Amino acid sequence: MGLGKTVQTVAMIAYLTEFKDAPGPHMVLAPKSTMSNWIKEFRKWLPDHRVIYVGGTKEERDDQLKNHVQPDKFDVVITSFEIVCREK
Repeated sequence: MGLGKTVQTVAMIAYLTEFKDAPGPHMVLAPKSTMSNWIKEFRKWLPDHRVIYVGGTKEERDDQLKNHVQPDKFDVVITSFEIVCREK
């Protein structure tokens, strides 16, 4: 049973963006098993935000970092702790 942590985090990012003039970029670190749920919730609750998922093979991550995770190209990046450790 969920406690609403994902939706609360999405709501906090929406609040920061809309009311506190903090458009980001923002980073969400979550377990790999929840990545699809995070993306789904952002698309549902903040459809105007440009959300990028960084994961996959080394080649896929290189492409994502080179082509998508660039200044002014995204609002939120979602990835896992494991990926951050691999890409440091």
